[in-house]
Amino acid sequence: MNEFEKLMEESVESGFYSKNQKIKGKVVKITDDKVFVDIGQKIEAVLNKIEAEDIKEGQEIEAVFVGKRDKDGYFILSRRGIVNKEKLQKLKDAFENKKKVKITVLSKQDKGYTVSVEGFKGFMPLSESSLKRDENLLEGFTFEGYIIKFEERGKNPNIVVSRKQALIEEKELEKEKILSLLKEGQKIKAKVVKVQPIGAVLSIEDVLYGFLPKSEISWDKFKKVEEVLKVGDEVEVVVKEIKDKKPILSLKLLEGNPWDKFDKNVGDVVEGKIKEINKGGVIVDLGLLEGFIPNSEISHFDYIKAKKNLKVGDTVLAKIFEIDKEKGKIKLSIKQTQENPIEKFLKENPEGSVIQAKVKDVKQKVAFIDLGDIEGIVKLQDATDNPSIKSISSVLKEGKTYRFKVLGVEKDKIVLGIKQLLEDAFNDFISKHKVGDVVKGKVKKLIEKGAFVDLTEEVEGFIPVSEIAKERIKIPSDKLSLHQEVEAKIININAKNKKITLSIKHLILDQERKALEEEKRKQEEERKRQEEEAKKKLLEKLSQKEEKKESQGEGLGTLGEILKKKLMEKEGK
Repeated sequence: MNEFEKLMEESVESGFYSKNQKIKGKVVKITDDKVFVDIGQKIEAVLNKIEAEDIKEGQEIEAVFVGKRDKDGYFILSRRGIVNKEKLQKLKDAFENKKKVKITVLSKQDKGYTVSVEGFKGFMPLSESSLKRDENLLEGFTFEGYIIKFEERGKNPNIVVSRKQALIEEKELEKEKILSLLKEGQKIKAKVVKVQPIGAVLSIEDVLYGFLPKSEISWDKFKKVEEVLKVGDEVEVVVKEIKDKKPILSLKLLEGNPWDKFDKNVGDVVEGKIKEINKGGVIVDLGLLEGFIPNSEISHFDYIKAKKNLKVGDTVLAKIFEIDKEKGKIKLSIKQTQENPIEKFLKENPEGSVIQAKVKDVKQKVAFIDLGDIEGIVKLQDATDNPSIKSISSVLKEGKTYRFKVLGVEKDKIVLGIKQLLEDAFNDFISKHKVGDVVKGKVKKLIEKGAFVDLTEEVEGFIPVSEIAKERIKIPSDKLSLHQEVEAKIININAKNKKITLSIKHLILDQERKALEEEKRKQEEERKRQEEEAKKKLLEKLSQKEEKKESQGEGLGTLGEILKKKLMEKEGK
């Protein structure tokens, strides 16, 4: 058959199809290298299998009639142009609708990888590869990714792809899968990837991360995370809970629960060793568990001072006042094991009693008194009745010891008074003394108008300047000095205002008057004595004369007669 005859035959057999005409046909058979298509002719057409990806027998397809036969005499069809167009549309659709596509690595470049996407070349920047510095993708490696840039440029579109987001989504799916399998209380294996003071991060199946808080490391709260775990450790843990899709893990749940062995109750007194002293209080080791002593339970008063006397390692006795097993807390109290110092003080020093104590601090209107474990206060109104005194420092001196009267309790302080003590002392004094009595005292203060004199520890008297000396003086120091012991006469007692007025002058005048009276008395006595003496001598003389006359026979009469005679002679009768 010559060439003309062949062309005629092909023209007849091809019927009405012309070269490059797009036709439709039905796939009737698929072999290793060909796809046979019924195109309504006596002879079937064939399609290279490379161009028939995803086509199945019985499927109706569209192809281009090439107008030639293969070596076996079948008409040749081609889908290359159609397929390319379909693939481009598919890629565009994937880009616009953010669908994942299959991507194959062709080669590595300086800044990324050349890839193949549906037979078209594309580029994946390193930043979109999710690779670490020392990681690479091998040629031919296929993965799913997203087209992040798509520009149509004829047969060679500009395509940029990313693996990063697809990997994130894959991991999320894997996490969801693992999470769906985890249950609270389940024991799992995990790998420590990070250790911090507050806890550790553990990897589960290298996909999901769980957190192991410090509080779940051990029942011993003082164990540090780094003492138990280190990065790289593979450990068995318990899933305590799943919170916001994050597993909270626990090691201590693998240990025995010490609460099961704790047999103490509220009100019991326990002994423990101090493990830690912090801002809020004191943590005490009770053996299997630990208790907490809040600041307010360290001491009845001044917990700061009491806290300073405690140190780590000290053994303390404390009473349990709260147990919360759910929260794992035991609250203790030291002060509840001790008698309230205020109550103890009042037992020993009831209201109205008098104590002696030292002033430790003086403010404008209050003084603080050292009572040992507790503190007393003296208010200005309980220190003096003198309205001219504006500061309690005029009455009480810091560091000096005074006698105080116990008045009561105000919050955590004993209320003391000195004014009340002075009232008692004054009343006692005036019950034993009256105007006119002479008293002794010591000069405590000199002022222009006179001198104050301590008559007892709590009672004072005042000597006006006009009463200091018999003569007139200008100022008290002309005659008196501080601490000088003096003797004076009480010339006035003002019980209402609790004032005692003294006078040295009156005492001197009294003493002078008494001395004068004494002198007169002595003179009178002397005169009388002398008279008696004279009488006695005269009588003796007369008696002697009488005796003499009697001896001579010349009696003068009786002794009485003689004495009467002499007295009449003396009186001129």
